[in-house]
Amino acid sequence: MIEKLFSFYPSNYTLKDFTYSFSSSNPNLKILLIVAVFTFFIGYMEYVYSFKLVRREKSAPYPVWMHTFYFAHDSMGAMVFALASKATGGFWFFTVASIALVVWNIFEVYNLYKCIVVERQEIWGHLYNKPVTIKKAFIRVIGQIIVFIGVVNLFRIFMNDPYMFKWFIFTNILIAIVPGLYWEKRKTQIGASYKLAIVILIGTINSFLPVNMWSLSSNYFSISNNPWFYLIGIISVGFAIRNIVVLKRLPKKPTKLKNGTKTVF
Repeated sequence: MIEKLFSFYPSNYTLKDFTYSFSSSNPNLKILLIVAVFTFFIGYMEYVYSFKLVRREKSAPYPVWMHTFYFAHDSMGAMVFALASKATGGFWFFTVASIALVVWNIFEVYNLYKCIVVERQEIWGHLYNKPVTIKKAFIRVIGQIIVFIGVVNLFRIFMNDPYMFKWFIFTNILIAIVPGLYWEKRKTQIGASYKLAIVILIGTINSFLPVNMWSLSSNYFSISNNPWFYLIGIISVGFAIRNIVVLKRLPKKPTKLKNGTKTVF
């Protein structure tokens, strides 16, 4: 077991893993499609709550660097899947996944717009002795995106991750762990939500069940080949549960804000 954990490296996933797994020749196609659709749906819901919170409470549940990282990651993913679609003669999964990631990019652009227009003082105010201008906030967002595009692509090489499937699970790990730490730092429930915390928990559990989108797509992600995948899953689920605990410890937010807007619970 020690050797398996610390010195064993499974052979990588391949393009053929996807073209087989998401084709009619795969006897498990139906269950894979159900799991994949649910996985994407949960991912969208995690951003829908971000919309609601930043619009109603003027505070998003995620730090700005998560938005810039996800934008960099998803824009690169959209490009990678578009190229994979071209290489496979327009294989449907790569085409649909590329479009789905563009939709995520639109979500991220909206959240970054709100960071710049609504949250800029809260995010960057401590760096300046005067109010943060939209121009300064915009430059900082662009700078972060440029850095993350470089990081994502460099680590695609380091991780031997040609179609970013390893990176995708990392994004799910990130959203399980970071929000609770961010809410704890802000010391308020404003900009956070129990419903969002529950959605994150469900999404995290779904990502690391033995029958998950990754393991159904490639044997590379099976328990026997990749035990660390499931060990980090246990850790991530623990942090997703902790998000709920953190919210319970923070002062309750009012039912309505001073301007009369209802808060998101």
